[in-house]
Amino acid sequence: MKTLTIFLNDLSIPADEEFSVQEILPCALATLRAARATKKLRPDLAVAGGLTTVQFGSGYHTFASILRGADYREEWQFLKSLEQTSPWGEGEMVPPDNGEEVRFQDRVGIGLLQAVRNQSAVLSFALNITWEVLFLAAKHSRLDDSANVVPVDVEIPNIAKLEHVTAHEDLIRNYGHDLSSSSVIFACQDFVIRMYFNDHPLPHFHVMSQEDSSQTLARFSIQTLDQMEQSGWLRPAIRKRIIEWASPQKAALMNCWDDCRRHRHPARLD
Repeated sequence: MKTLTIFLNDLSIPADEEFSVQEILPCALATLRAARATKKLRPDLAVAGGLTTVQFGSGYHTFASILRGADYREEWQFLKSLEQTSPWGEGEMVPPDNGEEVRFQDRVGIGLLQAVRNQSAVLSFALNITWEVLFLAAKHSRLDDSANVVPVDVEIPNIAKLEHVTAHEDLIRNYGHDLSSSSVIFACQDFVIRMYFNDHPLPHFHVMSQEDSSQTLARFSIQTLDQMEQSGWLRPAIRKRIIEWASPQKAALMNCWDDCRRHRHPARLD
């Protein structure tokens, strides 16, 4: 099973505001509790983005400055023991140079982009109510073959408090499962449709390429047929064919989804 990596939500740590330790502390503790609960479900948890060195607001408070004293020894030990990686290489978190980005409320989020690319989640600090939601509704944009910007609506799983861990439990437990835990629903010359057993809501299906069915190119909501996210590139012509195929199949797709949630092999669709 692939290691569960969740990505620090850099947008949830505003650098242009003043915060007191009293304001930061409950938020930081809530985020650490959520991370600890996530690690209990997935001991292989890694957090990407430099959590131990994060700076809160223009006052540049850090975990070292707010988790002082014996009262927070356990939290500090957990933080230091947590595996932390940097998918951006050494140094600062920088955006990719291929025009790809994820925007949330007109702000570009590097951690959000990595979560979309990896079909994972972000770890947020709820210093304001913006980051208390279960999913972050954002726009994932990249350049197509003609250098046109193509935006796609995405919903990024958000972890900022214990309730989020409970709600995202299926994603956390089953992240990185192999193809043996999935079933092919439909296959044609250009793409393959799969569903995973006990996959996380919302009801959806995965699109893979015929050449390499180990990598999800896109996920589509069964109910709306909106593209949920991308980890690879899906040509507009292929997207159109998928929607044309799926439109009359919604009821059958929901039956397949229900079967997979119960660990039963679904029917193949025409």
